[in-house]
Amino acid sequence: MWLKFGKKLLVMDMNNQAPQSTSVVWLPASPSEGWASMDRYWRELDAIVYSSHFDDLRFSCALPNSPPLKTIKASRVSRFFEKYVAYPARARVQNAQIAHILDHSYSHLIDSLPQKTRKVVTVFDLVPLEDSGSLTKSQIERFRSTVTHLQKADHLISISEETKRKLQILLDISADKISVAVPGMDFCLFQKPVKKTNAVYSRLSNLPPIIFSIGSTASRKNLSSLPKIFCQMQPTFRNNGCCFVRAGEYLPESLKNEIISTTGETRFLELGPLFGDDLIAAYQSAKVLIFPSTLEGLTFVIPEAMASGCPVVTNTLTANPEAGGSAAVYYTEGDHAMAALQLTNILTQPELHSKAKAEGIERARAMTWSHHFETVLGVYRKLGLQLKNC
Repeated sequence: MWLKFGKKLLVMDMNNQAPQSTSVVWLPASPSEGWASMDRYWRELDAIVYSSHFDDLRFSCALPNSPPLKTIKASRVSRFFEKYVAYPARARVQNAQIAHILDHSYSHLIDSLPQKTRKVVTVFDLVPLEDSGSLTKSQIERFRSTVTHLQKADHLISISEETKRKLQILLDISADKISVAVPGMDFCLFQKPVKKTNAVYSRLSNLPPIIFSIGSTASRKNLSSLPKIFCQMQPTFRNNGCCFVRAGEYLPESLKNEIISTTGETRFLELGPLFGDDLIAAYQSAKVLIFPSTLEGLTFVIPEAMASGCPVVTNTLTANPEAGGSAAVYYTEGDHAMAALQLTNILTQPELHSKAKAEGIERARAMTWSHHFETVLGVYRKLGLQLKNC
């Protein structure tokens, strides 16, 4: 049983477990970070454990509260104190046999955990080691120092084969210490039709067929390739056969103008950051998603679009093929004519669009948190067996 009501009750529950069960403590990223994706990861795992029964495992959490439903970022001073002072102090008093750090950004906690405890860390990506983006030199060095601790873990859970490969190359971690567990997603959330009164839905409903893009403008997102791709489609844009809708971080003015020079002013729309029903409305309104990124751990954008019924065109680099599987439509990075052709085919061939849509929905449906947690459980049980044989 999974109890969330304080240390005293939790200890009582653990004492009632079978003596042969293995104790596992979770160390999630602090909610003070304001990281919605990390809060969600903790929340999804918590929901599975809370609704299940395990005779051989008993669970606790180093943080006193339940996973937050709303993400709120604390002050910089508060975040620093929590991460580097308060949290290490909590880690030192944990006595579980297995400690699972739920985010690699907190792998510095490995040094604070009891030596006898088996350490597991979930690793999402090592992107800052390859593309610093907007991070300062000191932030990059802090990240490098933190993830170097991963070498001391007993086992790592990577969210993709790509991240596993980078762990081997960049941190020299043995492959046999890494298990791949693809994250799940809320499939039903993106399948649910958005009300026609939604402001984003209303805004997009009268546009030509939409080529959609969403995310940050970091250089690794490769948005600079879009003008070259769209240049190959200029007649389609000019004949009102499609338009380009962008959401997320606003484009640099120079890139925006370069895209507009091809699409035309009336066939370009920038929505800014979208969340909740607004995001789903954009996905569901789009005819196709273009995802040109060249460096990812494993993007959620591709399966979210697929779950919403939006076919995906992406390149074959990084973890994009892992996210899209056989359901995405691919092009070779740098071949702008090929990318334009794939987009045009989806836009103009109803049978191809329907096929990509149906296959995408089934691909997204298979990406469940239960499947992810099966791999996590396998890691716990393997380490538990090692402990019993010591």
